Amino acid sequence: MQNMDWYHNLVKPELTPPDAWFGIVWPILYLMMAVALLVILFKSSGRQRVVAAVLFLVQLGLNLSWSPTFFGAQNISGALLVLAALWLVLSVTVIAFFKLNKAAGWLMIPYWLWTSFAFYLNFEIWRLNV
Repeated sequence: MQNMDWYHNLVKPELTPPDAWFGIVWPILYLMMAVALLVILFKSSGRQRVVAAVLFLVQLGLNLSWSPTFFGAQNISGALLVLAALWLVLSVTVIAFFKLNKAAGWLMIPYWLWTSFAFYLNFEIWRLNV
């Protein structure tokens, strides 16, 4: 991962998981997200499906912008703002998925929980280092 020396020198909260966890958790979450999206795309129809798919793409864009903001730009505050926006859009996405298909909604819950935890971690890193 880029700029890990910078990251390792930051003061982090006690609940920060070992680095290896991220390499385990994220592929599982991305797989669950992909399955949830496929369920929405193939088991629903209409305007709500389009809205849910667009919300999914917006939250995914925010998700993918966090690492370059945090690690690439070493911008803890900017990354916190990205996570806040991600959490809000993801929350609406999860609700939209639940309205269309309960299984798709439940598949998104672990990602929502992990994003909530990531917000806590980013906030604490911001608080302890900025």
